Amino acid sequence: MAYFKLSKEISDLQSNNYIFSNEVSIIDLETNEIESLLNDIVDKISENSFAITNEKVFGIMCSFVKNFYSLNPTVLNYILDIILSGLKSECTNTSNDLDADNEYTYDEHRIALEMYGFLLYWYITRAEEKTTKFDDNNGITTSGAKTKRARQPRSKSTSSSNNHDWNWSVLKLEVLDLMIKVLELRIKKIWETAYETENFVKLLSICVKEYDHALGAQGIIIQNLQYFEHLSEPMAEFLHTLAQQYNHTQLAESILADISNKEFKSQDTTGPKSYSKFLIKLSALAPKIVIKQIAFLGKFLESDSYTMRCGFIEVIGNLISDIAQQEENTPSNLFQVNGFFDILEERFLDVNSYCRSKVLQVYLKICDLKVKFPKRRQTLANLVIRCLEDKACIVRKNSIKLLTKLIKTHPYGVMHGGELSIEEWEKRLNKVEEELKAIQPPHELVADALEENEEPTNENEDSNNEIEDSNNEIEIPDEDIEMTEAIAASRLSLSPSEELMKLHMTKRYYADAIRFIHQIDTAIPTICQLLGSTTKSEVIEAIEFFETAQLYKIEKAGEGIKKMLHLIWTKDNNDEGKGIRNRLIECYRNLYIEPDVSISEKENVNKVTRNLIGLTYNATLAELISLEQILSTMMEGENAISGNIINKLWSIYSVSTREVTKEQRRGAIIVLNMLAKAKIEIVQEKIDLLLKIGLGQYGKTDLVLAKYTCIALQRLAGNQTKEKGSLPNSSIRLPTSHQIFQKLKQIIEFQTTSQEWFGVTEQAINTIYLLSDHPDILCGDIIKQKAALVFDLKMLDENDMEIDEENILTSQEPFLAHPFHLSQLVFIVGHVAVKQIVHLEIIENELKRRKEAEPKANNHPEDDELDQIIGSNEDEFVEAIAHIRENELLLNPDSLLAVFGPLIINICANNKTYNHRNLQTAATLALVKLMCVSSKFCEDNLQLLFTILEISNEPLIRSNITVALGDIVVCFNNVIDENINYLYKRLTDPDDLVKKNALMVLTHLILNGMIKVKGQLGGMAKCLEDKDQRISELAKLFFTELASKDNAVYNNISDIISNLSSSENPVNEESFMKIMKFLFGFIEKDKQTENVVEKLCQRFKNLDDRRQWRDIAYCLSLLPYKSEKSFKKLVEGMAHYQDKLNESDVHKYFTEIISKVKAIKTQRPEMKQVIEEFEEKIEDHRKQNQEEEETMQKASEMVQKTKKLSQSKKRSPRSTRSPSASTPNH
Repeated sequence: MAYFKLSKEISDLQSNNYIFSNEVSIIDLETNEIESLLNDIVDKISENSFAITNEKVFGIMCSFVKNFYSLNPTVLNYILDIILSGLKSECTNTSNDLDADNEYTYDEHRIALEMYGFLLYWYITRAEEKTTKFDDNNGITTSGAKTKRARQPRSKSTSSSNNHDWNWSVLKLEVLDLMIKVLELRIKKIWETAYETENFVKLLSICVKEYDHALGAQGIIIQNLQYFEHLSEPMAEFLHTLAQQYNHTQLAESILADISNKEFKSQDTTGPKSYSKFLIKLSALAPKIVIKQIAFLGKFLESDSYTMRCGFIEVIGNLISDIAQQEENTPSNLFQVNGFFDILEERFLDVNSYCRSKVLQVYLKICDLKVKFPKRRQTLANLVIRCLEDKACIVRKNSIKLLTKLIKTHPYGVMHGGELSIEEWEKRLNKVEEELKAIQPPHELVADALEENEEPTNENEDSNNEIEDSNNEIEIPDEDIEMTEAIAASRLSLSPSEELMKLHMTKRYYADAIRFIHQIDTAIPTICQLLGSTTKSEVIEAIEFFETAQLYKIEKAGEGIKKMLHLIWTKDNNDEGKGIRNRLIECYRNLYIEPDVSISEKENVNKVTRNLIGLTYNATLAELISLEQILSTMMEGENAISGNIINKLWSIYSVSTREVTKEQRRGAIIVLNMLAKAKIEIVQEKIDLLLKIGLGQYGKTDLVLAKYTCIALQRLAGNQTKEKGSLPNSSIRLPTSHQIFQKLKQIIEFQTTSQEWFGVTEQAINTIYLLSDHPDILCGDIIKQKAALVFDLKMLDENDMEIDEENILTSQEPFLAHPFHLSQLVFIVGHVAVKQIVHLEIIENELKRRKEAEPKANNHPEDDELDQIIGSNEDEFVEAIAHIRENELLLNPDSLLAVFGPLIINICANNKTYNHRNLQTAATLALVKLMCVSSKFCEDNLQLLFTILEISNEPLIRSNITVALGDIVVCFNNVIDENINYLYKRLTDPDDLVKKNALMVLTHLILNGMIKVKGQLGGMAKCLEDKDQRISELAKLFFTELASKDNAVYNNISDIISNLSSSENPVNEESFMKIMKFLFGFIEKDKQTENVVEKLCQRFKNLDDRRQWRDIAYCLSLLPYKSEKSFKKLVEGMAHYQDKLNESDVHKYFTEIISKVKAIKTQRPEMKQVIEEFEEKIEDHRKQNQEEEETMQKASEMVQKTKKLSQSKKRSPRSTRSPSASTPNH
């Protein structure tokens, strides 16, 4: 509802002539119709409290209140509960937006609150009338005395009975409590000044101007601002009225001068908040008064109080808005605007995050002005992009919001609409440049045209140049109009000089648009990262940004659209439709499903179908799973995809013309799969079509299509939430002779060398085990036929199926069977083995379910005692299932799977003989699947598996084994317990995929308590600084979850430090510092800090490595030292590290610790003395160590000199003897 005025509505109601739209005749409705109507309203209001503004919802609620007397007590209570719960929810939402200063929502909240208030007022009026009438009928007076009528027998009418059941006196208390809560809101921001207040302001204004009360008023206003925060805005309104209606500005100017002389400290609370609100309000109402004093008020930019700085920033924004809306474009106005923008740009570097956030909020208002300030927007975009990496989430959130606003309000929609496709704009720019080259302009115009219109080539060009350029003309809407007119003039006959000028203006226009698009493109990777933020509002703003960017056709927005898919798994609280998941679903609905009212229904169907299929192109498996969750949620909640769209998807899937590409046909069945998860009828009605297309001719030529067709058939089993491993009641089991299984068997036996065969076979076997009543028999036949086909083949001729030469590892002896066929066979065997044990578990759980469902009426106590002694049939059945799994499937000679076990082992153990890459990959995968069946088979082949893991050169094989080891741990915990280090070693694997899978497996096993950590967390910690961002983020997630489980990080911190600092492969110091900073953030308890300090100090004792000194000292500096005991532990441990203080970094870290402890405000005098003494000892020991080090260095130098002298003396006798020896001879 666009307009609703509470005072007018109440006035109409009191005149007994209240008419409202969408009125419903309540008295003509049946009870079930009333309940349905109210339940529908409850659903809408519980989802969003703004639903009351819907005219239909409001009309229905008014209809119920209007027919108040004809309703029974239950309905009356229900109606009151709806009004109160809706109003309470709206109060909460309003309070949140008031705290966040989201002024754009104020009007919506005002209308909603007034509509709830009106309904409550009308309800109370009716309730009081009904109560009074009931009291009169029963003879109750206000004094409580009984009249004669009161002594008469009570009436048994329905009205009396209803009033007896409906106790308004109790309900009234609940209503009053909520009314108090509404009044506690800062409603001054939402509602304007009351009529009585306006009259009072007029009276004061006359007193000030006509009767010389200005001085007294000034003192009172300053006093009110100092002590009464709620009077700040009324005082500004009073001064505005005084200046506007009575032409008296002296009082406002005097107050502003008085305020500018005040000093505010960072500790001040009430004063700065009140004064800043006053300045903001006055600058909005009377900007001309404030601008006169702006030079004096500018000192608040350097105020210690961030509240005053925030207030002044908003004042600057109000002044810019006022100047921009003026009709006169004087040079002084331009100079002032540029100066104000300079101030705002400087405030992007404010030390306080609230001030930086306030700058962004001010720019949000400026962007809504008609004036676009195009030259300032380039600089603004760069500053906002930089703020995306701010450490404060409130700044990042508003940065995203402002970027969204910059896109919505960009000034480049004058000529070609608002879309921002870089490809289209570059084509336009190239075309204009070609036209410029083709034109031969007059020589005298070339220099002037280029000088005036040449675009800056450097995006980071100094903003002063922009200011100088802008001095030529003020940046107002006329600039865009002039640009439009100049460009539109191309339709008229132009002189050569005018044509040249027009082309240069067009070129500059296009170049600015391209530069802006590039700026947005640079911001997208950072905003993609912010989609993973832990702050809900930040993520929602990121979703809003990508939705807007996609609507404006910014190509790189697709990256964020795909990345946000995973947000569907976010666990939202019940916050009335404002959660991340709901916003994500709304975004995808708006982008891809919402119909376009400007085109026909048929065109809309084609458009939505094209959009949905396009979402599947180049999508990863994880993206497809997330998209499936989104689309199925839409179908479950609101049936968002119409039947026409579903029919169109089937049409694309089944069309036989060449107009449909493979990707489109695949996309159609993928989307149908997703929708069928929520609505099984989509697939049930098209089984024949699936078999004909997906498992027929088209499926054999496109195995990917066949794979997704198998997945579609799996939907026939139903998707109801069920207990893990149990058989759903609604699942169907078909006979093995059914045509579905015949088609599945044909597609499995289809001869091909395509790698896609493995994917389709996996899904085909899954489908058989999900739908067949005897899947083991059917799969047994498939294995036998495949084996016959493989082993009947002898030496391959040249005409046989080609083998991909890239898959040959080395040239050894030829195979007796086709290697690709053999790899297909072992793949089938391995996957059937896994599905068979799952099938046995389903049978076991189904038996338990049926056993529990049997009535216990016929059971006797003696039967229970007998079951406890000799066991029940259920226990015997469970044991039989376990025996089959452990001993029969792989170890019984009569078992089909047991026949292939030795073959698979032989292939894996002789990788040089069986040297085909596909064969080795398939055989290894089959081996690990067989090892999950039987613990004995697993133990027998475990060392072979570890050997392959260590020596294999194929990352895919190592990756498969890594994942399989996690499954083996789940199946047989004790088997691998002693060899878990093989799994930890994969954390240092040279391949990122293997490393990531190892980290994921270990994360799952450790967090679920399946393996115990025994000093191996150092390898996990190294992953925190891995070059692959996915690995580092996964490691951070692991330690974050681990920290919440029994102090696990604290218990292992010593081992982690040793592993990272002093192991065989230590990390570099920079990485060590980053890892430790992250991990020490989980050590928060005082007792933990004390113990860690003590342990780290003791580590210094026997260390000679200076690197380790620095590492330990750095770790000590990371601790919080909130308690005195923790610092005293550090003091007591001085004997261990006092001789290491000569190392400059060690001394620096201890100095940081002292500064950190001194900063604690609640410090006892005794503790301060301890800190000072500790600081003195640190310095004394440092000097002493330096002196000793210098002495040792001098001594070392003396030793070196002595050695040199002794060596020279040994040489000197030989040199002096030769002359003396020659003397006697003379």
